[in-house]
Amino acid sequence: MSQHHPKVVCEVDTCTHWLPGEVCGAANIDILNEEEQAAESVEHTMCKTFAERRGLANLIGSADNVNWRGAIEAAIMPDRELSPTTTCVVDSCVYWEDGNLCMADEILVSGSGAKECQDTNCETFRKK
Repeated sequence: MSQHHPKVVCEVDTCTHWLPGEVCGAANIDILNEEEQAAESVEHTMCKTFAERRGLANLIGSADNVNWRGAIEAAIMPDRELSPTTTCVVDSCVYWEDGNLCMADEILVSGSGAKECQDTNCETFRKK
């Protein structure tokens, strides 16, 4: 059985992994609770993978989490979508499943203009 792989749509245009078309070029994203307690709303979630795009050193620092193979395949195969795998620890969400998997068909990460990961949210979050 293959692991469910939701499509990731990202509006966080200040992230090193953001690509035009609201695409995430990271190999994997981590969706976390913003606080110690379980999330109660969208605003209590964040994309911990966020890294602010601030110059060459910052881009190089996040290069270890780039989906290089997916980017190459997307460039040469028109029907191939570029999307990261997702690890989600927000177990108060209806889409969360054992193994920190997300069972949603699509994850929308919001936070245009974000300066830090707390400025981002998983808009797909729905409280159990």
